[in-house]
Amino acid sequence: MRKTLVNIFYNAVYQIFLVLVPLITVPYISRVMGPGPYGVYSSVKFTIQFLMVFCSAAIGYIGTRTIARLRAKGSTKEMTAAFWGLWYIQAIASLVMIILTVVFVTVFKIKYWNYFYLQIPFLISAMFDIAWFFQGVEEFGRVVLRNTIVKLSSVILIFLLVKRPGDLWIYMLIMSVSTMIGSFVFWVSISQYVGRPTKSFYQLKPTIASIITLLIPQIATQVYTSLDKPILGAFVSPNQVSFYDNSQRISTMILGVITSITIVMMPKMASTGEQFQKFFVKKSYEATLFLGLIFAIVVAINTHEFVPFFFGPRYEPVAQLMMFSTLTIIFIPVGGVFANQFALATKRDKDYAIPVVVGAVLSLALSFILYPKFGAAGATATVVTTEFIVCLMRIWIVRDALDFSYIFNETPKYIIMALITLVVGFLLPQLVGNAFFDMAIKSIIVMIVYGGLFFLLKFDLNQDVLKLAKRMIKR
Repeated sequence: MRKTLVNIFYNAVYQIFLVLVPLITVPYISRVMGPGPYGVYSSVKFTIQFLMVFCSAAIGYIGTRTIARLRAKGSTKEMTAAFWGLWYIQAIASLVMIILTVVFVTVFKIKYWNYFYLQIPFLISAMFDIAWFFQGVEEFGRVVLRNTIVKLSSVILIFLLVKRPGDLWIYMLIMSVSTMIGSFVFWVSISQYVGRPTKSFYQLKPTIASIITLLIPQIATQVYTSLDKPILGAFVSPNQVSFYDNSQRISTMILGVITSITIVMMPKMASTGEQFQKFFVKKSYEATLFLGLIFAIVVAINTHEFVPFFFGPRYEPVAQLMMFSTLTIIFIPVGGVFANQFALATKRDKDYAIPVVVGAVLSLALSFILYPKFGAAGATATVVTTEFIVCLMRIWIVRDALDFSYIFNETPKYIIMALITLVVGFLLPQLVGNAFFDMAIKSIIVMIVYGGLFFLLKFDLNQDVLKLAKRMIKR
């Protein structure tokens, strides 16, 4: 259990750093460039992010659970064959996508075509991203340290080289190249876990079948998490795209922390028996809901002060959008417990796929209805509605294998605790004249209220928290 908690911490750090660079630089970039150029960056970047799904070819999910099972068996030889055999598929898929992207952009000279060339390193990073292997063996410490150095270096370069709106190309290049270098870092340690490259693919037929099954939901997910920005850009100005993108930035960082539980628990679920899987689902669901609710509350009560403080006065429309976007901090990780941790770990790939395919269809339908008329507000309504429906479906579709009365027996108490805390947070007046300190004080107060109610209502999770605290004190 101690190793699981350590890996949750390491993976949380890693997930944060995947979004930390843009988060640290956003206050600077938003003021230097303004909403327009930043909207261009969002449209291009998220189009490339959609293409990266085809590069990874669902190997991330397949590789994590495969390596986790092989690690549990202690088979180093088969782990070597699995790693190289699966990565070959990822490498070939990435190479094909890189060539197709370059040819398409060159021949058709699409909108912002010159900026697409600067994002090619993102596709190369997908080719060499083997984070799935380290998730499978549950080792994150060394990788996190090296990636931290790479990310911090990119921050320094941004502050040194990006000075005006015309430097958008420099910013885009720094972001893409730093991500690529971050993927290369994983390879430094790989020889400690696997042997020399093999000459064949790993279980090619069943792997291809799994790729086809899992690639569909990955593509579907990207429709409402990445393609929403370029689709919005087709209907409205880059300013609206920038408002919408920035309204989700804080939620994205927080989701990186919360979903780290899901990422770490997935290989744990894959390597354990059915008896323990149900126990892990309950514990993980409660921990995820506990964190998701308090993070959503803290963000919601601070949005109107946070936005002008963080982004600048030109981004005031972001505040209202951000408040509603906080709901995804609850929906996405809760759904992930039942999809990533349970459905994927137990090879219920179709049950994983169906909800996100439905979500993609719903998102596309709503986007053409709401985007043209309501712009960024319509996009926010679309993503919140979609994530809510997907979350409900992810839970409902695995109902045959789980005891919901056992898993959800304390959910009403969590909702009551959250509502009381939210009301207290909104009733708090402006306590000091400084925005930063005012947000900090309000956040501390609502956390104290939330924590007090947590122990007052006597949740099952209380004992786990107390045991963890005692262990930390003893150490």
